Amino acid sequence: MTDLREHNIDEDFFGARLDRWISHFFSKISHNNLEKLLRKGIIRVNGKKVKSNFRLNEGDILTLPDFLDELTTSSINNARIPGAANFIKKITIFQNNEILILNKPFGLAVQGGTGIESHIDGYLQSAFFNSDFSPRLVHRLDKETSGVLVVALTRKMAVHLSSLFKERKVNKTYWAITDGSPAINKGDINFDIKVGENNDNIDALTRYYKILNLNNKISWIAFRPVTGRTHQIRQHASMSSFPIVGDKKYGRHTKEGLMFKKLHLHSQSVDFMNVNGDILHFEASLPKHMEETWKKYNLPLSPNIEGFYN
Repeated sequence: MTDLREHNIDEDFFGARLDRWISHFFSKISHNNLEKLLRKGIIRVNGKKVKSNFRLNEGDILTLPDFLDELTTSSINNARIPGAANFIKKITIFQNNEILILNKPFGLAVQGGTGIESHIDGYLQSAFFNSDFSPRLVHRLDKETSGVLVVALTRKMAVHLSSLFKERKVNKTYWAITDGSPAINKGDINFDIKVGENNDNIDALTRYYKILNLNNKISWIAFRPVTGRTHQIRQHASMSSFPIVGDKKYGRHTKEGLMFKKLHLHSQSVDFMNVNGDILHFEASLPKHMEETWKKYNLPLSPNIEGFYN
């Protein structure tokens, strides 16, 4: 029989996801193994089975097996990443005492998992190891998607941002180059998409706006996801017959599409309300491969898409 121990949630982790808490204290556990422990109920919160994205609250009690002690980092210093602080500084768009806005590079995962050794979360924990801040991820981007990534630096801001994302009060605009063009220049895509290991169908809503055609096959489209599902924009674009170029999972192998070797999906801007009521707006510059495409087709960096917001 597995020996169990109880843990009370520290104030610093109120509002944090369960998998974030686990990775902080038991850094050697893989995401797949964590999911198995949760499915079997070996790890519980308040005596109940929960999912990895469960948000921890004041008074919550975690029940964990003793064997997890073997998966802790013997010395946090040993897990630190050389050059992490400089790397985070290089990709920082904005920082104050509450939030950090990053321009996530193409090809870098946001969180760890099976076979993922390098990720934004690891760089953050190393970069802020000796600081008074405790960076918390409040949303994610796909590994191959670049652009604006919002990070909370305090518990209060993490709770605030998590609430905004949950209530769909964060406006995110993505730029993409697509293999094909929508018949209508502006509209909504509300097909159910497949999410999770079991490919469960789940509702999703994405707004799109065609900025212009690069030629008779390739288009530049702005997307705004209303819901926040995994691979939502990529699936919706593919299901609508204008998949994003360079998408090896949901794309198609046309002559035009194959000209683009990397995914052309970029989180270009984000808008949300600060805790004091101010509306904050941040933009991220294009990754190198998309910048080259913009130069090749002489595309503007400030297109007129006012009609998208009306």
